[in-house]
Amino acid sequence: MEKSSDLPPTLDKKTASGPIYKRYVNDVIPWFDSVAKRGSFNSQTLGTDGRPPVIQYCHVPAKGREGKNVPAIVFVLGWSESFLKYKEIFYDLHKKYEGNINIWCMDHCSQGISGRWAADDEYSDRGWNADFRNYAKDQVHFINETTNIRKQKTSGPRFLFCHSMGGLVGTHVVTMLPGVFEKIVLSAPMFTVKGLDGVPFSVLRAVAQVVDRALGKGKEWVPGAASKPDHRCPEPPGNDTSNCIDRLECWNIQRYQNPKVVVGGVTWGWLNQSNIHRCDPDTITKEVVDAFEMSDVLLLSCELESIVEPKSMVEFAEAVGTCEWVNVEGSLHEAFFERDEIRDWTFDRMMKFLKKKEKYSHEVTRKPPTRQTKMIKDTFWTSLVVLILAILLGLISSHVRGFLFEKVIMGGVVGVDGVVGVVAGVEGIEVEEV
Repeated sequence: MEKSSDLPPTLDKKTASGPIYKRYVNDVIPWFDSVAKRGSFNSQTLGTDGRPPVIQYCHVPAKGREGKNVPAIVFVLGWSESFLKYKEIFYDLHKKYEGNINIWCMDHCSQGISGRWAADDEYSDRGWNADFRNYAKDQVHFINETTNIRKQKTSGPRFLFCHSMGGLVGTHVVTMLPGVFEKIVLSAPMFTVKGLDGVPFSVLRAVAQVVDRALGKGKEWVPGAASKPDHRCPEPPGNDTSNCIDRLECWNIQRYQNPKVVVGGVTWGWLNQSNIHRCDPDTITKEVVDAFEMSDVLLLSCELESIVEPKSMVEFAEAVGTCEWVNVEGSLHEAFFERDEIRDWTFDRMMKFLKKKEKYSHEVTRKPPTRQTKMIKDTFWTSLVVLILAILLGLISSHVRGFLFEKVIMGGVVGVDGVVGVVAGVEGIEVEEV
């Protein structure tokens, strides 16, 4: 349990006296500490030590009416997040429903306060995984076995909220549990990662595959993605997630009190896995589209997005006939952690979506690729990567052979009289006796 009185210094002198920070410290944290229930379960996959890491979760129960025909919402978190970060959202959601809602949220393995797949201390602060689908396996187990929302015959509507990396995890969850959730909110979903430092995504994808699979360096950090920081998030304008210093400081409180949640930059293994299981026009399947069209979907895309690819969100919305695409003006990657005017508008837009009865639908303008087309494209890209690798290895091999011949043989290390004589005879030159 956090020590609410143990607060770090603020980023800005105005923050401590500001309404956002004051509300968070005086109202949100005490409320969460008093109502939230904690629990844990074993991951469905093994860590590098051969044991399943322990997944931590929280449950904010409905006020006196748990399981009595009230809505239930499951949060699927983004990269390096924790349910500790979402206390303000839980607080406001609970108030909007006057306490009559069940809120469930788990920390993904290898982030937050959950256990790590990379069990060795050297890599425990890195977001590494062997298979991106492992996130979804844990999430589905959590939904089926812990929340019990599918087993309660008298339960109300079921909602799913997915942010950033959670959006890609959510595509696997929805495909594995089609029709379970009546409404799905996708907040800046990471269907594909944007290129880093100007490097195109296609190049980044090929490099990640080589570094992770061929070189076996999947647990190493991607250059430019930063090593493990301290508890303090970068200040705007150096922050690509939010322009609200006050809300960043609220998250810093949790990072300061729970050092384990501070995870470093992405690894080559994580990047490769997120690329393999991405959701774009080349990879989205009819199975995914059909599963999402069993639900009503709201996709919130941020106008000033720089972390995930906005184009992939538009393409997803074009392919899913029940998906409504909404642009959040003026927002960076995390609209629910932005300045009040942006955050409040986004929150109200979500509430309008959750409470409306009619289902949204539009004409589909983009069809998912057929299995044959997908196989041809996958074969092409795989062949191209293999060809490039073969050329590079060939060049390296030629260089090494030339170096050995010039430096070793001609340099005299193996230069015995017989070898020199043969070379001299072939070239027709005279060789002095030594």
